[in-house]
Amino acid sequence: MNQIWTVALKEIKDNIRDRRAFFFALIYGPVLMPLLMVGPILFSAKNNVIDFDATSDLYVVGAEQAPNLIQMLLQNNLVAKPAPPNFREKLRSGELAVVLEISDIYGERLREGKPAPLFVYVNHSSKDSLKAANQLKSVLSRYSAELGYWRLNARGLSADLSTPIKLVEEDVSSQGISGMLFGFMVYFLIMFTMMTGGFYLAVDITAGERERNSLEPLLSLPIARWRLVAGKYLAILSFVATSASLAVACVYLIFTLVPMDDLHIVLNLSGTALVQSFLVALPCMFFVAALLLATSAYTRTPKEAQTYISILYLLPMAPILVKQLSDAAMSGPLLALPYLGQFSLIDRIIKAESFSLAELSFSVGGTLLCAVVLIVVALSLYKREQILRD
Repeated sequence: MNQIWTVALKEIKDNIRDRRAFFFALIYGPVLMPLLMVGPILFSAKNNVIDFDATSDLYVVGAEQAPNLIQMLLQNNLVAKPAPPNFREKLRSGELAVVLEISDIYGERLREGKPAPLFVYVNHSSKDSLKAANQLKSVLSRYSAELGYWRLNARGLSADLSTPIKLVEEDVSSQGISGMLFGFMVYFLIMFTMMTGGFYLAVDITAGERERNSLEPLLSLPIARWRLVAGKYLAILSFVATSASLAVACVYLIFTLVPMDDLHIVLNLSGTALVQSFLVALPCMFFVAALLLATSAYTRTPKEAQTYISILYLLPMAPILVKQLSDAAMSGPLLALPYLGQFSLIDRIIKAESFSLAELSFSVGGTLLCAVVLIVVALSLYKREQILRD
């Protein structure tokens, strides 16, 4: 056992000394990738979520034409202010977000029971302008519906006459669209950082040592090949596990520390769900480490190892493609496939959906079995004499 730990610690120390390997294993994958993926999603949502309780200024042309309308806007936290004469230029430059113009015939049209024109000026190239316009149009739509109701009521007619069909949509999912979004994101981040964490160590652990002519002296030592393979496997596994753990912690810190309280309704990701997702993904760590080790043992040069392992990055995307092509639930023996089982279970965890112990057993058992097969393949490759040949 001491020999195994000696080999593992030797590989870990060598990998830590390599600044590039250290950066990709413990900074790029676990820290930068969550920031690059989660950050734009958070700030994009921040720009699109409308806070109707917050008071904001609304620049209006012709406010004197509709005092009741202005009072209604104030009740909905929109404070009317006179718009400057050059409001179009200010809208283009971004100084103003949206401008409402009330026409001179607004009051006359209302008294006649005809549509009263209102003009909303917006800059479609500005997200802030679109957000402000959507808020204004939402408030005006409710006001228009209220006026329409009272018009019909004054004529002794029911407002239901104008709506012969009442369509009601009910979202039965527990998390809404955020569940689908974060189910993919959490799964991808964990799997991607696993691959990134062990990438450079896997490239160097066989092909790199062969190129530096240090593999043959290592194999000539009085140590069983299986102990040597076990030590290298533990070294890769340590970086795979550390990278995935840091990624999950980083995602949790992002949602905990970023002050975006108004997003909790559409973006709901709890620490419990993250921990459960990480535990479900644990068997995949053993699989990824075994996959990287076997691929490294098969390749001859570092460039060849980089090429093959780069292709392996596509494997975690397979379940996502399956999900896109078929929306059918993945269950039973299918969950025994590595990546597919983890994706399905993590997706359910984020959506607050349940799964059976049998499904979890399929996922864990199938993934660990594949990991054992790959370790056996790597051991057989290390036992061949060709392992020393370029």
